[in-house]
Amino acid sequence: MTLALWRSYSKARNYVISGNNGCNSVSSLYNFITRSFSDDKFSTPEFTNSTILIENGYNVQELPLMVRKLKDLEDLDVPPITELPRTTNDSVSYHLIQEEFKQCMDLREVFSLITKCTKITPNIALGAIERIYDLEKDAIVNIPSDQTVHINFAKGAILEKLLKVVMKTEDTQTILNVLKTSSTIMEPYKHKFCDELLLRVIDNRLTIDQLCDFALILSKSHGDQKYSETIDRLWVGFIEKEQDINEINIVKIFTILPGLKVSKKTITNLLEQKLSELWSKIKVPAMQAILDVFLVEKYFSIQCYSILGHWFYANIHALDDDELLDVITKFTRLRFTDTQIDAAIEKFLKFKSPKIKSQVLVIGILNYCMQFKLRNNHILEVCSQYFIDKRKQVPSSFLKYFIYPYGYLNMEPSNVEFWMLSEEVLLEHYQKMNVDDICSIIFSYIYSGHYPLKLVSKIFSAEYMAKINNSDILKKLHLIDTALSLECGEYNGPLLPKDQWFKPVIQDIRIKNIIEKIKDSIIHVIGDTNKMLTAVMLPNYCSDETYLIDVMVHPLDTNSTFNWKSDTHIKESIAILIHLPDHYCSDNEQLIGPQVMKKRHLNILGIKVVSLKYALLSQFYTSFNIVSLRKYLADSIDNAEI
Repeated sequence: MTLALWRSYSKARNYVISGNNGCNSVSSLYNFITRSFSDDKFSTPEFTNSTILIENGYNVQELPLMVRKLKDLEDLDVPPITELPRTTNDSVSYHLIQEEFKQCMDLREVFSLITKCTKITPNIALGAIERIYDLEKDAIVNIPSDQTVHINFAKGAILEKLLKVVMKTEDTQTILNVLKTSSTIMEPYKHKFCDELLLRVIDNRLTIDQLCDFALILSKSHGDQKYSETIDRLWVGFIEKEQDINEINIVKIFTILPGLKVSKKTITNLLEQKLSELWSKIKVPAMQAILDVFLVEKYFSIQCYSILGHWFYANIHALDDDELLDVITKFTRLRFTDTQIDAAIEKFLKFKSPKIKSQVLVIGILNYCMQFKLRNNHILEVCSQYFIDKRKQVPSSFLKYFIYPYGYLNMEPSNVEFWMLSEEVLLEHYQKMNVDDICSIIFSYIYSGHYPLKLVSKIFSAEYMAKINNSDILKKLHLIDTALSLECGEYNGPLLPKDQWFKPVIQDIRIKNIIEKIKDSIIHVIGDTNKMLTAVMLPNYCSDETYLIDVMVHPLDTNSTFNWKSDTHIKESIAILIHLPDHYCSDNEQLIGPQVMKKRHLNILGIKVVSLKYALLSQFYTSFNIVSLRKYLADSIDNAEI
């Protein structure tokens, strides 16, 4: 028996594609190399399974391939069948036939109606089969027992004939309808219908929509190994039909990605290429569905994400509140941001902020800012004013999300009453709020240099404190008590007993490693190894990273040790803080609230503070630029903040 590959996808191209090929056609980006290996595990009389190597730039992938079995090589000269598109009349007639059969109340009436047909079309056959299934499922059978054997025999013969009629139909949609049905009558025959569709895929007779429907049907049949492996053989159909992919059906192709395995990369590459061509035409609901697939797949592609940013900015005017919230939330969950998205949100708020009715939308925007540490003054300003205007209607569970971002991002709203009015609302709601949320809000105040003393007095009351038995919450309250005692002259603290949960704070491993790498350069700058201490925890303060100094440069006394009780020693000391990338807002210049508070507390204690960027230190070290590293250290120490 002869095996043949009968479509263009099976022909090896006469060239090798380079990585920078600029061709727009997706199918032309692949170099196909056939293999002689064949796997007949799921072979049928009509076709067998093999594999093919696909070269795309510098990437080579092996994919499954269906190969038609030919008995005569003269069949290769037969032109491929072009299936006529299904007309609207076909759909209408099918529904009319269904309604006609639904009036049959038993099997005899179904058989009688079939005999009246001058020609049994595939639609008639399918309608009859579905009605037979419905009658048996609903047990609407009123036949005497002595006739049951004859009816069952007739039913079997008629079903066999009807199924053959359906199988021979040129209307692929009819076969897809068979696979979609949950009929137990159809179940034994579904593999045959599946094989028939595979033959039509080989002949390139399925549309994009039909390929997607077929793939979705296969992906839902998890218990059948043949179905689960068949879905990865449909890639050839999508490659051949790539010119038919448009802004509407591209969504359906994205939805089949979760069901793919070995062919997923190939289909993904195809979708990335088409998305770059079609993005400007894709409507909002379609892009929302694509983003859903990205979330399910945990998909990450700089190319695709950049396109999403452009699409979002171009379509921001077309999004209502709910759609905007949905898209922003998905970007947040995907952990993706860029300047186009930031500009789009700013543009939306600029023109539509007076019309925003959804509090959840504003919270979604603020959560986006928090996720990416986006300190955009315009966005935060509009959101703060919205909160002030709507504060009486904001539920207690939402208050943290409206207030915390401003302290965390170290952004002072222009409305000078923001913090005062916020505290008034908090005093009305604090008893209904989660204590952890209240702690976060109080930290937001402190980060910004504001002190909600009325609220703190309520929280530190004996009655309120008696309800708290969570050690993590108590640690946060001790930090609040310590911070207010240091910063606020009006605070009569510390009010809490000494921290009973004091534990050493572990220095971030990244900071620890970089200190070890640049230690010699630090010693070179300060002049004496005995003047340098690392991972120094300030005594008599709560166990929090706020009071951990990465590198301490101190004067020496006669005992060559640091004396914490000496004001002179403290004032002549320098605290070197190494700031990781996540210690900064998105501009990589402005420190976030907790780091600002840390520097402020050290200054209050009389210690000079030096801030070093971890990224810059790593850059100097990895490039072996010792001269620049030591200059950076020396300049920073000379300009220590007091």
